[in-house]
Amino acid sequence: MEFVASMTHRADELRKIAHLWETSGDKRQPFSRTIFTPLFARPSVSTLMKEMFELPGGVIFDSGGYYVQQGVVTYESLYQKLMEFYISNQWADWYVLPDYVPTSSLSVEEVDSRVKATVTISKLFQTEMPENLRKKCIPVVQGHTLEQILLCVETYAEMGVSYVGFGSFGTSGDNNSINTITRQSIQMIEFLKRHTEKYGLRVHLFGIGTPTVLPLFRELGIDSFDSSCWSRTAGYGNVYLPFMGRRNITGRMLREIGGEAYTKAKFLELRDASGHDCPFCSDVDKLISNRLYQMMHNLYVLLDTVDLLNAGKNFVPEIVGVQKSRYSNFRK
Repeated sequence: MEFVASMTHRADELRKIAHLWETSGDKRQPFSRTIFTPLFARPSVSTLMKEMFELPGGVIFDSGGYYVQQGVVTYESLYQKLMEFYISNQWADWYVLPDYVPTSSLSVEEVDSRVKATVTISKLFQTEMPENLRKKCIPVVQGHTLEQILLCVETYAEMGVSYVGFGSFGTSGDNNSINTITRQSIQMIEFLKRHTEKYGLRVHLFGIGTPTVLPLFRELGIDSFDSSCWSRTAGYGNVYLPFMGRRNITGRMLREIGGEAYTKAKFLELRDASGHDCPFCSDVDKLISNRLYQMMHNLYVLLDTVDLLNAGKNFVPEIVGVQKSRYSNFRK
């Protein structure tokens, strides 16, 4: 299973993040694969992404379907803008095709209509792309039923692609902006993986919000996932430890966002019990006060978690008194 870093930052912050990792001395490359949404990023970010991340391992251009979901742009307008950008920027490794996200609040009929639109438009969009980019397309699997998932898989297999993305998680929060992982979405992913294997298609999961679900994805045989959780949750002062959920390290904003908090002593206890060690949490006081260090620590934890899972290892939080992940019995 491969981690793809979702880059939602300003250009100056991207430079700081890359520099901090370089100075850490860790030889791993967390930005060997990255994903960002070029149509809705500042021009300076697109320039920087090409400059810094094109060569290490490749960049995925995300289509911006989220912004259709949020009402920022229409699906029709997205199609034209995206086509123009893709034709003019042929330096990415992968190109996500435009999808029409069916949110949890829609009716059964509306969901079905959006799934069929996604499939139809994906086929049309690919045929209009330059021939050298068609094999680099990642069409998006959408659907709330197994039949809709199967329609996507069979259509995309006929298109000759090798990689598909899954985006039909449940949604919650303001404007349905937060992906939520439910038993139903796990059932969909399991079904998807079983059928994509028939065609030799790799599966990518978009927008994973917590590392606690990664053991389940590894068990399902997922090929790759992207996440911005390592940086986004640091904006609230939250940090992770391997196989554990977020907890606040600063003591701020708990009233607004809820959740648990670490005391300094508890963080040190669980850090040592999990075997985690990184230069960004060696000085806990600096971790508590520095948002960039919280981000880098979270990134370190995410890479450690993926590495451990890929090596067949799984730290069990219950042994140190941490409640096990609610996702651990989602397949039972």
